[in-house]
Amino acid sequence: MDNYTEMYLDGSDGEKTPSELNDDRENMPLSDYLGPNRNSRKNENNDMLKKILSNTVEIMQSLKGLTSRIEKLEEDNKKMHCRQLTELSMTQKLIKPKKESPILKSPCNSVEEFEKLEDNLMKSPELNEKLEDEIFKHEGTDPSKFVRSMWRKILSDNAASQYSWKGTAKKKAIDIMAVTNAFRGAYNRKFLGSDKEFGRATVKWFQTAKERHSKKKK
Repeated sequence: MDNYTEMYLDGSDGEKTPSELNDDRENMPLSDYLGPNRNSRKNENNDMLKKILSNTVEIMQSLKGLTSRIEKLEEDNKKMHCRQLTELSMTQKLIKPKKESPILKSPCNSVEEFEKLEDNLMKSPELNEKLEDEIFKHEGTDPSKFVRSMWRKILSDNAASQYSWKGTAKKKAIDIMAVTNAFRGAYNRKFLGSDKEFGRATVKWFQTAKERHSKKKK
């Protein structure tokens, strides 16, 4: 019996009913159902994974390179900081003022030595200021004692015996000398008062200079 005869006997024209089509789909293998789409999706997923892996590798390499550059920058920064500190230290040493030697290293032991100091002061206002500052820095709280102490640092008793406050026929006046003016300026700064005590203490010290010198000779 041929197929046509079978369909005729079955009362069918060869077309399957919807229920039969559903049964066929349910019984169909998954690979046949998915067909070529399944392989296509798998390939796409594989390509995406490869791309992700490739991007990840590139990112890791970039991060490694960035880390190396940061470390180098930090090292360069440390070197630059050390160099700046060294340069600053050297600059400070260069600009640090040298300690100047004092003017009153020791008392003038002769008139000639004292007159030389006076001559230098007359020629240099800066030296006058320096001497005033030097005297001002010496310690002392009692005006009279301070005057006597400083004159001993300026002039020996032997040389002082050749001077007096206002001067005489045989002695030179000390009150108008540049040394005295510098001393007076320091005194007024230190004690913030009248310089009358400065004059009284100076007069007395020079008046007794010869007597002091004589006692030292004995």
